[in-house]
Amino acid sequence: MRIRVLFISALLLSLPGAGRADSPDKLEDLFQHEIKLKLNESGSASTKLSFSTQFWGRYTGLNAGSTNKAGDPLTSENEFALRRTRFIMTNNLDDRIIFYTQLGFNNLNSTSSKPQLFFHDVWGMFRVVPKSFYIGFGLNGWNGLSRLSNTSSIKTMTLDNPGVNYPNINRTDLEGRQLGIFAKGTAGRVSYRTAIVKPFVYNGLTAQPQANTGYEYPSENLEYKGYIAYHFLDKEYFTTPYMDMTYLGAKKICNLGAGFDIYPQSIAEYDASHNRNLKDRNLFAVDFMFELPMKDNQTVTVYSALYGYDFGSNFLKSSGVMNNWNGGTGIEGAGNNEFKIGTGNIFYSTLGYLFPKQFLQLPGRLQLFYAFTDKNFKALHPVLFNHDCGANYYVAGQKLKFSFQYSLRPILDQSAEHIASYKSTAIFQIQLMI
Repeated sequence: MRIRVLFISALLLSLPGAGRADSPDKLEDLFQHEIKLKLNESGSASTKLSFSTQFWGRYTGLNAGSTNKAGDPLTSENEFALRRTRFIMTNNLDDRIIFYTQLGFNNLNSTSSKPQLFFHDVWGMFRVVPKSFYIGFGLNGWNGLSRLSNTSSIKTMTLDNPGVNYPNINRTDLEGRQLGIFAKGTAGRVSYRTAIVKPFVYNGLTAQPQANTGYEYPSENLEYKGYIAYHFLDKEYFTTPYMDMTYLGAKKICNLGAGFDIYPQSIAEYDASHNRNLKDRNLFAVDFMFELPMKDNQTVTVYSALYGYDFGSNFLKSSGVMNNWNGGTGIEGAGNNEFKIGTGNIFYSTLGYLFPKQFLQLPGRLQLFYAFTDKNFKALHPVLFNHDCGANYYVAGQKLKFSFQYSLRPILDQSAEHIASYKSTAIFQIQLMI
């Protein structure tokens, strides 16, 4: 109920000029201005600065046995948080040299430790063939697998990524970024990106490993990843790694893509005699992106991805966003933990509908969305289903947006043979970008 009140109040506050015909245009025009510094007289070399933040009000239904930091039991919690805050600087030297840095922090709430401000991106890129071939180096997010594994966090329909699209998050990568070299470009109707990186060291081995179970091993090998897409309608060009999950009707998109992420000898398995065998971590995906603007700029958006993950036999990993709770008596763990990654297949799909510009005579645009995740892990008997639905209210495109999302996540019984229940999460978000 509190979240609903916050959401409605924010919508009302976002409409101060609803009674004046010229107010919406003036407000939107304010957000079109860029902070741009010329580095030469012609302006062909420039530095662009931007700032973005996402403020959350969140209700979370907690897993059985969850406790606060004092050890008292909790069944749910309401909280406020800064989900993501970013400062971005893009140096463009006549399209021949691009230097990109992104500084920020994630997940600041009342129970988190003091956030560490760190660089998410520090990379340079050189043009070899205009639009067709660029090479680069540094800490970067030019990832493989899928479009959703390269998504812009401020240009999505849902309020958060489902987690299944970043299988190595904060283990062998830093918030989806790694150190290495990359190449990207567009040739005709085909766009591509590929990278060779040195993963961050992560050791998932335990003191007493179980037989016929995969564990993440701190391999010294390089990792290889890439993503390629064919553009049937409008072409897309990407200066940064981060892709739009909706253009709000500004483009006609129909893309078919495929990607991979291979990390040699990074999975350890043991037999009954405790002999270790090292295997490759093999991750693959295919996806489809469709966005069609129609009469009065109403727009339908569809995105679907199928992931095939091999982390070794019976591999499972549970996690939860901003999970600072303790305890937990279920097999998923405490707080909002759930099984997101494992050996097996994952299907994810989103559907969005953007209402016409004059819908309800409101300034801004209204979009409804629904997302569905089907996780079929080999270590579990039941198939796990997640559901997310909600709405976005775009006051000034993605630069000022008010959103609400309601989600259901599956909870298994102790035998892991059946889904015992679903826990809910409700999020109200204010997104601001300058």
